[in-house]
Amino acid sequence: HLFAQKLEQIQKALPLSTAAERTRFLIDRKGDTAAAIEKLGNYLEWRRQYCDDNMKHLDSWAYATHLAIRAGKHGKTKHNMSISSTLKLPCITFQHVQSTSNNENGDDNITETKYLHHLPARIDPKLADTSVYALALAIYLDHVLDRHSTEKVTLVIDVRPNHGWANIKAHKLLPFIQSTVRNLCDLYPTRLNRCIIYPVPSVCKALWKAVKPFVGRDTVKKVCLVTGPAGKNDKIPKKLNEHLDHDLISKFEQRRNEGRRPAGRSSVTS
Repeated sequence: HLFAQKLEQIQKALPLSTAAERTRFLIDRKGDTAAAIEKLGNYLEWRRQYCDDNMKHLDSWAYATHLAIRAGKHGKTKHNMSISSTLKLPCITFQHVQSTSNNENGDDNITETKYLHHLPARIDPKLADTSVYALALAIYLDHVLDRHSTEKVTLVIDVRPNHGWANIKAHKLLPFIQSTVRNLCDLYPTRLNRCIIYPVPSVCKALWKAVKPFVGRDTVKKVCLVTGPAGKNDKIPKKLNEHLDHDLISKFEQRRNEGRRPAGRSSVTS
């Protein structure tokens, strides 16, 4: 009853929030009503500023990049890089939905698990600053995640470069990674099921140490680093099979190989 009362207090303070959002943010703030109202209020203000429900019909990545670019003051990034309103940024995140059949008690229930396959080596800083990509990814998440649901996602990050990609240097990715992690914690609390990063060379371990201070303890526990060589032609580490099933890994590899082309569909549901 106490939890329900707290949810009612949040609803009165933030009537435009959804029931699922009130639940998620209250759990994230460990039952602290005032803290939940503050954090949820910040998210709603961010969403009002950067998202546009009138454009929800667009492809997820097209929607996200259009709004991220539009958000720049007079079409420029924080580094004063000129951005065209018609610019198309390479897609860096793809959605996969895995359906699993559950026949317990004679019922044929279908469970869907959502995966976000992230390819940071596709980021091209010559087209836009990494801050634009970070904002686009945050808006992308708002587009693919149902505000009326408490669904979780598994983030799978393949750090390998590839032929025909911009292949941004790892140390230049640090601001992007920090912004992405901060957005995930601030805007989408309790949404992360797991975060699997592969293959992880020594440079990425150093990057992870640099990012850790921006990540809450609960999030750190959900991050799994799978070590291995990370060249353009290197295969996935065998240890990845301990975390993901073979069919799903094959789909990720197919998407990566298709992604050698500069352009491509922004999301795949499989």
